[in-house]
Order: sequence, then C-alpha cells, then structure tokens
Amino acid sequence: MTEPVNNRLRVELSQLVGENGILHDDQDNLYGVDDLLPKAVTLPDSVGEIRDVLNYAADNKLSVIPAGSGTKLGIGNPPERVDLVVSTLGLNEVLEYEPGDLTATVQSGVRLADLQAKLAENGQCLPFDPPYLNRATLGGIVAANSSGPSSLYYGNSRNRVLGMQLVQSNGAAVKCGGKVVKNVAGYDLNKLYIGSFGTLGIITEITFKLNPLPEVERTMLITFKSVTQASRAAIEIADSQLLPIFLNLIVGGAPSVDIVDPCLVIGIDGHHETVDWQMNQIRAAANLNDATGVEVKDGAYQRDVRTSMSAFPESNPQMVVCKAHLRMTDVEKFITAALDQCSDLLDLRVLGLIGNGVVYFAFSVPSADTASAKFASIVIAELRNHARNVGGNLIVESAPTSIKRHVDVWGEIGSSLKLMQQIKARLDPLNLFCPGRFVSGI
Repeated sequence: MTEPVNNRLRVELSQLVGENGILHDDQDNLYGVDDLLPKAVTLPDSVGEIRDVLNYAADNKLSVIPAGSGTKLGIGNPPERVDLVVSTLGLNEVLEYEPGDLTATVQSGVRLADLQAKLAENGQCLPFDPPYLNRATLGGIVAANSSGPSSLYYGNSRNRVLGMQLVQSNGAAVKCGGKVVKNVAGYDLNKLYIGSFGTLGIITEITFKLNPLPEVERTMLITFKSVTQASRAAIEIADSQLLPIFLNLIVGGAPSVDIVDPCLVIGIDGHHETVDWQMNQIRAAANLNDATGVEVKDGAYQRDVRTSMSAFPESNPQMVVCKAHLRMTDVEKFITAALDQCSDLLDLRVLGLIGNGVVYFAFSVPSADTASAKFASIVIAELRNHARNVGGNLIVESAPTSIKRHVDVWGEIGSSLKLMQQIKARLDPLNLFCPGRFVSGI
C-alpha cells in the first residue's frame, strides 16, 4: 500500500526539524486558513531549520504560510493553497536586553506578554497593545503592523523597530537596520517587511526601541448624546497641546462598562502632575462640547477597559471586522454616513482611533449561507464607498470564508500595485509565501 502523502511529508520534515518540530496532526486546525487545513505545521527552533524547511518547500513546490501563534491568519484573501505553515513559536528567546540603552533584541516567536513581564523588572516596556495581548508574538505584530491604539503616542512598529533578521524564500538570511537608535545608513529596509503579512520572508529576529513604564496610568470615559459631539471634542483634544496615549471613539457599547451612548475612551499616562493637568484640560473640552458624563478609571479596572478596547477586532467565526484608514478630520463624517446607511440593516459596533485616523466596524452575520454572504458583501461595499468618498480606503480584516469569496478584502490598490508586484517577484520569485492572500492575489 502506498504511504499517504501527508504522512510521508511529515516524516521528511521531521528529518529537518526533529519530531518535536512537527505539530501533531490533530492540532493542525489551530493553523487553518480560511477553512483550509495545512498538510503540516512545522515549529523550527533555529534559522538553519527554517532555511532547510524553505529549501524543502521550494524543491517540492509547496506553499508556505508564516505564522506565530496564529492570531493573524484570518487576515487576507483565501489563499490558493495551504501546504506548510511555518510557526516561529520555537524561536522564543530574548537574545539581548540593554536596559541602559532602552533596546531589546528578541526572536520573533517571543510573545509580547512574556517580553513585557521581563522588561517590567527594570521599569520598562514595549508600548504595544495589539489584539490577543496574551497570545500575540512579536513577529506577528510586526508582520501585520498591529501595534494597537497606543501607537497614537508611542508610534507603531515602523517607529519602534530598529533592525530585524529574516529568511527569504531562497533560504538566505537577511539583516536590516541595526541594534542602536541612531542607525541611519542606507535605506530603511525594515519598513519593507513591516506590514507585509509574511509575503516576503519569515521574520526571525527583531530589535526594538523601548520606553520607561509610566508613573501613572489613567483612562477617561466621556459620554455624549451624538457621534458629532464626541468627534468634535476628540478633534479639539487632538489639535491641542495635550498628549493622550490613545484617543478612541466607541459607538455601540464601550468595553467593560455599561455605556451605550457614543463614548470617548482616552488614555493619559505619565507623571502625576502632567496627568492631572491633562485630565483637567480634557474635562474642560468635554464640557464645552456638551458631554453627558465623565468617568476616570485607574488600577485593575482601567486595565480591563484598555485590554477590552485593544481586543475589539477579535472576532468569532461569524463576525466581520472592517478597518478604514482616513484623515482624522473625516472620521466623524465617515462614521455618521456609515451608521445612517447600515444601522437599520444590522447592529454595528464602531471603534474609531480618532488621532490615528483609523475606524473599525464590526458586525455579525447570521449564518454562512449564500444569502448572508451576499448581504454582508453589500454592506462592505457600502462602507468601502463611504471611505472612498472622503479620500480613504477600507479593508476587511476578518470575515467568514463564505464572505471573502464575494469580496476582495484589500479593495482597490491603485498605482502602487505594479511596484508591489515587482517587489514580490524580486524577493519571492517562486511565489512560495502566502500565494493569493495579499493585495490583488500577490
């Protein structure tokens, strides 16, 4: 009897990464991509093993999906095929940490929560607050450029990454940037790979710029009767001398609190005097814009609020999450138009990162049948049209596969598509990584 292909594949891969470097087949569903299960999931624990796996994949014409813990696998178009998933969870060491220099070099499979615990021992942190805080790996955060709401003040991965190492589809290990803050020689190739969603290589090592932990953390919840009032107050705060850590608008229910009206959730961190002064200024701006309530949270309660807010894009299998990129001054117009158009059709939840010009919309579909998928695709088209009308764009960050079959999750790319195709062809000529998942099927 001929040995099953998957069994033979696992045996051959185990010769490259060891038996412990192959996930048990009953756990492969943890790394499914849009209803497609991989033929095998490997967990190499060195750059050499990753190189060997990629060479094997190239020789056998197998596609490769890079992953960490799998929290970002729902982003993107359905892939053409899912042969191998290469998880970086085996690369889980902090390689260098210099508290005096406020830098740390880590392997890409290190979980953010584990690094934060280590940094906190020296009163420092990496100021990211992405979804799936306890599971997200640093490689996944960087590959998806998913830094969280606090990027308003602290910056995102593009501002925090000093250098990285990755393995390309030909097995070559490439280094970009360096391990010091003042490193300006040549092109900043880090930015090429940040937000590339694993389509250009597998990130194996990252050097970050760190921050001291704030002395005080406070979270303000300010409610209004209308989205317009809340947005006007938010823009006044953003245009002032105040420096909130995040400045978010929640419509359809604030996280971890019993608030249903439009609500600004504002983070203020720093020294006691500075935090007190900023909160007083924010109260004044809120009152001038007819706020109906102002609450200040601290301690464990405010941490729950922040965690829930960061987790907004987390979805169940029937949840659709759309992400629009806009000018800050267009956020209110976009949200209002979208709510007017869609609120009678479904129950929309909205999270607007006002200062960042980002708006998330989330809604559930009743089932995975064709009618529900077509209905959801109509809603997405309407939201995309509203974003386009104010000069923005909208992607579908997560959705059931049945809906993805009816829409292009990335939308129109425009004149940059040709350049992106050229970069993909140059860095991944075999189209080994994530075939079909990225924009326009790249």
